[in-house]
Amino acid sequence: MGKLGTLIAAFALVAAGLSAPSAAAPGSPPEAQAEQLAAAGQAASTGRIGGADRYAVAVNISKYRYADPATAKVVYLTRSDTFADALTAGTLEDGPVLLVRPECGTLPAVTATEVARINPSRVIALGGTTSVCDKVLAQAAGGRATGRLGGVDRFESSANIARGAFSGGSATVYLTKGEVTPDAVVGGSLRDGPILLVSRDGRSVPAATAAVLAELNPTNVVALGGPASVSEAALTAAGAGRTVSRVGGANRYEVAANIAKRAYPSRTSRAYIARGDGNNFVDAVVSGMLKDGPVLLTPGTCEPVNSHTKAFLRARHPSAVVALGGTSTLCSSTLVGASMAARAKPDCAVLKCVAITYDDGPGAGTPTLLNTLASKRVPATFFVVGQMVDGNPAPTRRAYVEGHTIGNHTWDHKQLTTLTKAQQQWEVDVTDNELGQHGVKATTLLRPPYGSYNTNTRNLGFPLILWDVDPRDWDGPPSSATTRQNVVSAARNGSIILMHDVHWNTVNAAPGIIDDLHSLGFTLVSLDELVPGMKPGNVVYRRGSVTVQGVPADSSELGPVLDESGVPGLAPDRSPQEILQGAGNGG
Repeated sequence: MGKLGTLIAAFALVAAGLSAPSAAAPGSPPEAQAEQLAAAGQAASTGRIGGADRYAVAVNISKYRYADPATAKVVYLTRSDTFADALTAGTLEDGPVLLVRPECGTLPAVTATEVARINPSRVIALGGTTSVCDKVLAQAAGGRATGRLGGVDRFESSANIARGAFSGGSATVYLTKGEVTPDAVVGGSLRDGPILLVSRDGRSVPAATAAVLAELNPTNVVALGGPASVSEAALTAAGAGRTVSRVGGANRYEVAANIAKRAYPSRTSRAYIARGDGNNFVDAVVSGMLKDGPVLLTPGTCEPVNSHTKAFLRARHPSAVVALGGTSTLCSSTLVGASMAARAKPDCAVLKCVAITYDDGPGAGTPTLLNTLASKRVPATFFVVGQMVDGNPAPTRRAYVEGHTIGNHTWDHKQLTTLTKAQQQWEVDVTDNELGQHGVKATTLLRPPYGSYNTNTRNLGFPLILWDVDPRDWDGPPSSATTRQNVVSAARNGSIILMHDVHWNTVNAAPGIIDDLHSLGFTLVSLDELVPGMKPGNVVYRRGSVTVQGVPADSSELGPVLDESGVPGLAPDRSPQEILQGAGNGG
């Protein structure tokens, strides 16, 4: 890469809020190799291309894609409130697509400024004069040559955009529903052929679409979305003897992931995340100009990453995930969750793996701990107490959205061996019910309070997650430095580390603990990565130390002491209310 290319790449990273990844050269020192090994399971870095409004978002995408304005020859304009004319514009590769106000409104200042920065030879309106009026087109052009890719309706506009982008014909043509759909939004990443519109109901082929199909004479016609988007009849009619196929899926999220696989058959260093629920496509509608990674969809504003999107990210594990739009479109926690999903799956049979877990919360320090985990890009498991969630649900909801595992630690931290089977079942069920009220799925892992369990506990339907490292962060409590030292000195390959996020000393120790474990070559992983295939009734102490259902467990595996923390009793003179108010914050 030349000097200019290096500068462009650097600007692009800054525009997305990213930093360039570092890589150790062959023969790097053992410490660097250990650090890289430890980073194998880390989450992707994050970035955001946002803006004050939809006009600014489009401009910032343009600044990222065309960091060197000389690489853009044209600027395209489209109306900001109806996207039919912009949906098929992703295949236009000679300049950015910017937004203008509807109904011949005043040209947005940010759009005018970006046109001036690009300084194109032409400014072209997408759609007819009801989409971008002649007055706004002339104002945006500022004396430059103008043009229009439009028609009497969206179907003709789509056909003319296809003619402009593929004037020499195309071997492949994609079809999408004539309404504004997420399938067309993410379809802009496909580069090998234009996107054409079938009817609004997806059941027939408009005359304008049929005409341009005959002109382009493709050998392959591919429907985007399932039969509800493009019917089999419409696909067959458009194919007219050509090879036909479909990039579909069970829902818009799976369709987007499958389009991403087709557009980018190999791993990319970057993936973009856009809001895909409802009709909230505005920040993604101009994303077709992005060429360095696929655009995936997930619900907003602050929801967990969709399972299909998560599976794609996990399989491809890009080194960076970038949100399109501001935090009111996709919140920071959803972006963190996407970055966690993008972790390369660690092989704990080869790597030195440990899992960090936190009990008894959420507490006043849990948000600070979550900030640390996000900045360090490592997963954790939170074994929550139901009554603590009831008093302060936001941190647990946030941890869930950010991709951490939420485990069950009963409703009020009673010692389960003192309860009947029915009473034990109530303790876990009511906790799951509480979590469900805050949009957190039912738990699949149980940590019995005090590490105390019996046959009834093993029959509750959960693996029982114990531990082999207890830094006694509840005892006193000790200083953050002592907690850190106790964890790091006791950790070994396969360890499950017990801590408590209701203690500020533990929260404050977290950055150092993570750094120390990484420096020692450990990869921090989730519990299911550390111990795959856990089943109900298993008693899990660490990787390689699992007692299966029906076999008596040896509590000596826990080490010299049982966990003596709990709610109530953190220490014995502190109530749950004091914990929620942050009592004992001194580190």
